[in-house]
Amino acid sequence: MANLLSIPPLFLLLAPLAIADLRIDGGTEYGWDTDEWRLQVDGVMGGQSSGSLRFEDSNTILSFDGDIVLDGGGFSSVRKQRFDAIDLTSFAGIVVELETTEAYNANDSQPPLGLHLQFHDTSSYFGYASAFAIPLTRSAGETTSVYLPLSSFDRGTRIGYQCNDCQIDFSSVNEMDLYVLFQEGEFEVRVKSITAVDTPMRVPMPTILIASENDVKDLIEVTIQSGGKLYDYGYTELCNSVYRSMLNTFLAAQYNDDFVKSKTINGMICQGLQRAETQGKTDTAWTLRYTMDAILEEMGFLDVAQGAGWRPDATMAYSTVQCSGVTSGAYFQDVTNEPTASPSSSPSSTISMKRTILPSMMPTDVGETDTNKPTPTVITETASPTLSPAAIAQTTLPPTPNTSSPTRSPVAVIVTVSPPTVNTIESIKPMISDSSPTVSTNVSIENSTASPPESTMLSEEEFEDTTDSLAETNAMTESSAAPLYCHNLVIFVAGCFVSLFAMIL
Repeated sequence: MANLLSIPPLFLLLAPLAIADLRIDGGTEYGWDTDEWRLQVDGVMGGQSSGSLRFEDSNTILSFDGDIVLDGGGFSSVRKQRFDAIDLTSFAGIVVELETTEAYNANDSQPPLGLHLQFHDTSSYFGYASAFAIPLTRSAGETTSVYLPLSSFDRGTRIGYQCNDCQIDFSSVNEMDLYVLFQEGEFEVRVKSITAVDTPMRVPMPTILIASENDVKDLIEVTIQSGGKLYDYGYTELCNSVYRSMLNTFLAAQYNDDFVKSKTINGMICQGLQRAETQGKTDTAWTLRYTMDAILEEMGFLDVAQGAGWRPDATMAYSTVQCSGVTSGAYFQDVTNEPTASPSSSPSSTISMKRTILPSMMPTDVGETDTNKPTPTVITETASPTLSPAAIAQTTLPPTPNTSSPTRSPVAVIVTVSPPTVNTIESIKPMISDSSPTVSTNVSIENSTASPPESTMLSEEEFEDTTDSLAETNAMTESSAAPLYCHNLVIFVAGCFVSLFAMIL
């Protein structure tokens, strides 16, 4: 009888075994694989950005800091290359555990820092990135996490070329990168671990204290500056991650008791986040930007723009559409309303075009239809594909401004490019109405016609690949020139004989 009782019930034998989380790197038990990581900055393409990589606290913290300079480049990265391939197909997503490095300071508002976590596989030439942002926190040294679904690793790029129809093979992941891209200035990132998890996670947003409407205004301004630049450089995913992180920070924030509009603002944010859930990347960027514009209008910092696109309904009570501030995962506790209807018109400025692996194809995610929106001019690539993208000027012709449209651009920067450099970029904050409580001398953001960068990411490995390609091209050119040289020599000798024969006669 004792032996019979020791046999587990049949339903336990048949129950599926739970998948344990998989450490990809880091963690308190094993620490980081320090020998497998290296630093890579934009110096390989003539950039001036810097970076440093350290492992601290008994190798349990990957510390990555530096300074992003947009003149000639714009990225800094750390890379773990060619480790034993791992199979992630049975997992739901990736959790990046972070330690914050800076406390929120209302006197020096900073936007969330956007990053790319990028995986490579054994069968593809491309790396596949997912974008996320480090949230703002009340104090430095707080631990927080971001959950990235496997499906979000959908931006495939190599040597600055973006592929439209490729996808990662999660059964053979063998490289991993962390990138800080096109966010000018000093940065610091501290990562505690990167882990594959079998269940989607919902991570609450850390709480900061917001004392006044001016705090909200300042945070929105710097967020639009950062996200708008990323959008204009073609990194829509990073733009969306920065915008989302800031809006979720407002949802989770603690407000002073005299901040009477806090619930109205949160209700508007919930509508914007809910609407963005059903949209593609480009439309999401517009919706999140429109939400921030509407908040500034509701607080009196911007004049209400008629016909400027979709706006959340400020009269809709927060209790009607409840949502919570999260770093990642589901926003909504109980969705009782359908997503807000789409706007009747799209923004008037043209989406910046990046060079892709198939330059003749139009992007599939082009926003909502608007017959009045100018048609983007697509530049056909004529340069040899073996040339480095850094040697090929990226050119997008700006659209003719639609002066009759009151729609503000979602990009909070005005770029004045004097080819061939981009160091004349001027960051412009959103205009504050003269009738607002706080008058500002900032410049209007109407009709931004920003251009994409003139150089793209180029890692050392990709630089070597490109150099090899250039060598092959040169060799082919030299070999093809030899027959032509011989041909010309024969013609010259024949001409000499003809002239000599004529002189004899």
